[in-house]
Amino acid sequence: MPVFSAAELHRIGREIYERAGATSEEAETVAGQLVESSLSGHDSHGILRLPQYVAGVASGQIVPGAAVEVERETPATAVLNGNWGFGHVTAVAAMKVAIRKAREASIGLVTVHRCNHVGRLGAFTPLAAEADMIGILANNGHGADLAMPPSGGIGRILPANCLAVACPSAGEFPIALDFTTAVAAGGKVRVTLAKGERMPDGWMIDHKGFPTNDPRDYMTEPRGALLPFGGPVAHKGYGLAFVIDILSGALSPAGCSRENSRETGNALFVQAINIEAFQPLEAFKAEVKRFVDYVKSAEPAPGSDEVLVPGERSWRTRTERSASGIPVPDATWEQIVETAKRVGLEL
Repeated sequence: MPVFSAAELHRIGREIYERAGATSEEAETVAGQLVESSLSGHDSHGILRLPQYVAGVASGQIVPGAAVEVERETPATAVLNGNWGFGHVTAVAAMKVAIRKAREASIGLVTVHRCNHVGRLGAFTPLAAEADMIGILANNGHGADLAMPPSGGIGRILPANCLAVACPSAGEFPIALDFTTAVAAGGKVRVTLAKGERMPDGWMIDHKGFPTNDPRDYMTEPRGALLPFGGPVAHKGYGLAFVIDILSGALSPAGCSRENSRETGNALFVQAINIEAFQPLEAFKAEVKRFVDYVKSAEPAPGSDEVLVPGERSWRTRTERSASGIPVPDATWEQIVETAKRVGLEL
């Protein structure tokens, strides 16, 4: 398995996207977001996805150079149209609009439609934390990208809708929550397949509703589904996915999930909260740090070395991989090399 520095992978990604037709700004943003995800240990949404977006440009699904338009606007809200450009670029723009509005109106709330796949939601909420705000982001599949059944059902009825939250702290790292309402993101199935491994128990069902550990059951027809998180209480993961679908879809022109949707991508619910409208910033950060210290003071459970808080594992992985490099599965690297060749770049 080859290992690369973040700078090298960023350069490779940027050159591939520019040769595929992206503007220099788009290539910089998308490559940077993918590498950041890999650097933080979220390989399912990292450079594994590099060929996916090149293929999107080639098929016409992704429109390089597309402008992000404001369709409706109030002092605290906006509806954005991504015009099917790179999803990462649209999501960054949406969070920046939400932050700008939160500075002016204390709260900024933005919904987004006609937006391609944005990857890891947790890549965008830190933009708010870096601006000393709380960032919240949720998504659906723009009516499509169906991946999991409702609780008590089978088949792909809902996407693996996601939720991410980030906020600043006086500690070493910001608090960052990022999870899918399925047991795991579909990208983890891709990673498992690329490694030639099998899925853990309780993650998937086949197309008939029976448990399966074979990642091919998810990736090939007739396709199985990821399960809502919660195990015996999976109705909780399902219920959260249902509500996120409404916030992202019904509150934007994209609409909620449905059968035979003509469009696929991500509809977004993006929020920024100006902390200083509620508490002095330093007091907020100090209280978050006190809370972190309190939670981490819990005695570790049997088999656990310590208690971690949201964002801590990713921060540690980022620190480690910044020093030692990012491992890339052989199958993923082969796909990247082949993608580079198709756009005239030899790696």
